[in-house]
Amino acid sequence: MGRTIFASDLDNTLLFSHKHALDDDLCVEYLDGKPQGYLPPGAPACLEALMARALFIPVTSRSVEQYRRICFPRRCRPQYAVTTNGGLLLADGEIDPDWRRDSLRAIRPWRAALEEMLAALEERCPAGRFRLVDGMFAFAACGDPLEARALQARLAGDTGLDVAVSGRKVYCFPPPLNKGAAVRRLRQRFGAERVICAGDSPIDRPMLEQADVAIVPREDLAAGLPRRRRLLCGPEERFSEFVLRQAAAQVGARTPEGKEP
Repeated sequence: MGRTIFASDLDNTLLFSHKHALDDDLCVEYLDGKPQGYLPPGAPACLEALMARALFIPVTSRSVEQYRRICFPRRCRPQYAVTTNGGLLLADGEIDPDWRRDSLRAIRPWRAALEEMLAALEERCPAGRFRLVDGMFAFAACGDPLEARALQARLAGDTGLDVAVSGRKVYCFPPPLNKGAAVRRLRQRFGAERVICAGDSPIDRPMLEQADVAIVPREDLAAGLPRRRRLLCGPEERFSEFVLRQAAAQVGARTPEGKEP
């Protein structure tokens, strides 16, 4: 069997905030000295076993700076990660210059649209609540999901950018900058014959559509994906644990104790 990639979103897929953490969860991210991001307690062993059979590559819309805040345990630290919604590839924490160059070339036709979007956000958002992320897409943080949806509706009709919402956050992406394109590039870069993807939001949808196996938390996100290629989490199961268990099972990985994660 050829190389398999496990390409997973992070936030609300593998990683979750302190608001959703249980007592025995593992804190792997701090922000201003405060606990910020957690993994389930069995994640290090599951990921270590999985990484013996597949290449684990986080694929996230986080900026490089935000990704570098995460301190994966050494036993399951990814060698590679895709940040900036596909725009940048990190290898051992450092930006791959070729990947970055190709991304900048792809989004060059949308530079003017990005500048216009930043001007529109300046009119509509409080100072400090919006920014250009790694020079590649615009982002705004709203007070709640309802406010984010309203902002999306105001912005979407006036731009050629893809305007997406995840929770209370609004993202404005140049069309070539998406996780599906990133998965295609990863296949080519690493010669992968099979890609397993996991994600929880519409921003992950392009990646899930490219997957040989897509792991999703809800029926609405699974809609349109071939049933033979999707694994749907049950309503009573924790999605992060479901992702780890299903991804490991897909590659035949077992924990050091000899049990399937």
